[in-house]
Amino acid sequence: AIIGVIIVVFLFWYIRVEEILKAFSHFSLNNLIWFILVSIAIMVSLTLKWNIILKSQGCKIPFSKLFVYKLAGFGVSYVTPAAHMGGEPVRAYLLKTHHNIPFKKSLSSVVIDKSLDLSLDGFFACITIIIILFNFTVSKRTAALMIFSFFAMMGAMYAFYHLTITEKGFFTTCFRLLGLNKWKLTKKYEKEIKGMESHLIHFFKYNKKGFRNASLAFLLTWILMFFEYKLALLLLGYNASFAAIFIVFSLVGLAYIIPVPAALGALEFGQSSASAILRVSSGIGLALSIVIRGRDMIWVFLGLSYLALHKIKFKDIKGNNNN
Repeated sequence: AIIGVIIVVFLFWYIRVEEILKAFSHFSLNNLIWFILVSIAIMVSLTLKWNIILKSQGCKIPFSKLFVYKLAGFGVSYVTPAAHMGGEPVRAYLLKTHHNIPFKKSLSSVVIDKSLDLSLDGFFACITIIIILFNFTVSKRTAALMIFSFFAMMGAMYAFYHLTITEKGFFTTCFRLLGLNKWKLTKKYEKEIKGMESHLIHFFKYNKKGFRNASLAFLLTWILMFFEYKLALLLLGYNASFAAIFIVFSLVGLAYIIPVPAALGALEFGQSSASAILRVSSGIGLALSIVIRGRDMIWVFLGLSYLALHKIKFKDIKGNNNN
């Protein structure tokens, strides 16, 4: 977090404030309204994906409740250094507490949800790397790093789906490879991980309809994200091409994978890098990061407000999850 603050301060010192203000001078109320509406539609589509997963597991939860739980999870993920995954136990806890869903099943639903997010994000990130390498000029060191990232992400996705489809279990395999099944402190969790992972294996291997529908819902999210970033960049006076938008929101996704609260510094650096690749004003990149943070902070406020108003304590979530 400290490094992130330093990066943010450096970028705002290095890039002139006039450039950022110039980007904001193009603001349009019409585009802003459309941007807000599309952002809401994205959160609805993400909730729809989770709803499809739960229904495939035989759990019927009111959509409005899931939407609020999704916001609560997003709020916690945003403020914790857990690579945008800190809110997943919160969502599982809310399902168990308010709807009496067994914790293994509720946790498996959010793990499936996040697995689809990360695998499809990784897939599109790989496409972005290909677009950058074949259409833009980058240094040899940057190209080497991108090629390494490409194969690392493809390898991780292959390992997850291969181990899941063959019923060996990705998380169980990682647990054993790390030797955690031999430590007295962690050995007791192996059975719990297997129990949770059995739901994942059933979903990905046998529930083809649920997997297909959930994937289509996430594909809809990506289409909406494309329009969202198109509108965000239009707000800043930049009429971006398809490839440019792809690069911008893929770098945003990668920034949020870095385990820093609110991707502090990573988001700003990623957008400045995108500006450099696209050869546009760095002020647009930083202005875009401000717009994105503004949108995210609204969701965070709503999600954390729900937890606060219902007097849900994090120590209760931790104790419940451990049990």
